[in-house]
Order: sequence, then structure tokens, then C-alpha cells
Amino acid sequence: MPIYDLSYRAYRGTFSSHRWRWATIAKAGLAYYLTRKLYLAFLFIGLIHPIARGVYIWIAHSNPEVELIKIDSEFFRGFILVQGFFLMMACIWPGARLIARDLKTNAIQLYLSKPLSRLDYVVGKLAVVAAIGGILITAPALILFLMELGLSTTSVFISTYWWLPLAIIGYSAVVILAAGLTVLAASSLSRSGAYAGLLFFGLIFFSQVAAGLLVLITRNEAFGVVSLPDLARQISTMFFGGALEFGLHPIASFLVYATVVAVSMCILRRRVKAVEIVT
Repeated sequence: MPIYDLSYRAYRGTFSSHRWRWATIAKAGLAYYLTRKLYLAFLFIGLIHPIARGVYIWIAHSNPEVELIKIDSEFFRGFILVQGFFLMMACIWPGARLIARDLKTNAIQLYLSKPLSRLDYVVGKLAVVAAIGGILITAPALILFLMELGLSTTSVFISTYWWLPLAIIGYSAVVILAAGLTVLAASSLSRSGAYAGLLFFGLIFFSQVAAGLLVLITRNEAFGVVSLPDLARQISTMFFGGALEFGLHPIASFLVYATVVAVSMCILRRRVKAVEIVT
């Protein structure tokens, strides 16, 4: 029988740019969860609050005499803070499973055996959380801003709050980055997504407990920023205006924020490896 030539054949397809290779991981992660009916139901629940705010804006312009809440920067700040709860739930599920599941199946070694760096892998996983955060926070807030702008009959709103879209995007990016890196760090510490989710929730809970104890012991409200939810609330005043709730200089708050991000990145650097050494 004839023997065919089985020599090496060069790849003749197109190569993607290295800077976008992380997008393959993000696309696969989003496709997995956005096709699950249960997760789509969760996203729908998370969008009920934006829909209610939109209905209120419409009613406020249709019947000015029934306006109960002034539509200003505080209106949008309060909206984003409420949506932060759904971001936390999104971090617990699916965020806590993103790396834990790969550790359980040893998929990280498979990922990094391809032309992907550890940075590509982490950015791809972070993009999944960021995209879901954008769906729950950034996009609805921008739509509400455009809705208020479109229904306004004067230029007072746009002339006063023209900077709101920048504040919405900037604050969303800051919060989503910290939440995403923190939950990925928690996910990298366990092979179980459930345990990783509990670890992330425990971090949020115990940070609040620690902040309360420090404030009680020192009688200094500035220690309130040790609580991660209160830190997010403190940073929100820097983007949307208003008095700082804990009387702390903004630089100190950003230092606490930078510490959370730096620790999360260090954990990810140590845990995401191409080769796992078992001792």
C-alpha cells in the first residue's frame, strides 16, 4: 500500500494580534454564562432597579409636581451604590469560579501551554467580570443619563452635570477593577468555586467587622474605609461630589484602594503558574 508523506506542514491561517489574545478567554467565559437561563434571570433581576429609575425619570418629567427625588449627581451616585450589591453577587457567581474551576481541572497549564502569557490569562478572566459589571452598572447609568438629557426641556441639566458620564465610567472602572482582581485572587486560592465565593464574601464581611472595631477602639471614623463597601462609598464621593463620609483625606482612601489591588495582583502572580509543584 502507498505510504503518504506525513511531514510537517506550516500553518497557513491568519494569526491574531498578541494584544487581543486575552479576548478569546473573555469571549468563551461570557458565552458560557450568558447562555445559561439561570444567570440570565439573575441579570434581569439586577436590571429591575435601573428600569424603576428610568420609569421615575419619565414620571418626573411627565408630572413635575410629583418629583420626590432630585435628579442630580447624588441620584446617579445612589443608583451606582445600589447596583454595587449586584456586582458583588456577580463576583461570587460566576467570578469566584473563573480560576478555581481551571485549577480543579488543571486547565491553567493547558492555557499557558498556548501562546498566552499569565497576564493574558488574568486579563481575559478579569474581562468577564468587567463585562458583567458594565451590564449591571455602567451601561444602565449612562442610559439613565441620556434619558434625563433627552427628556429635559432646558439646558440646565447638561450645563451643570456635563461631567457625569466621565464620573460614571471612571468610578465604574475603579470599582470593577478592585472587585474583579479581589475575587480572582480569592478564586485562585481554592479549587472549589463555592469555597472561593465564601472566601470573597467573608473578606467583605470581616472588613466591615474590622472597620467597626477599629472605629470603636480608636474613636476615629477615618478607619471606616477599612471596610471595602465603605471604601467604595468613600471613593464615590470623589467622583460624584459631596462631603467625605469618614472625614479622611482622599489620598488615604486611594492608598487603601491601591493596597487591595496590589495584594490581589501579588496573589494572582503567585498562584497562576504554568507548572504546579506539589509538595
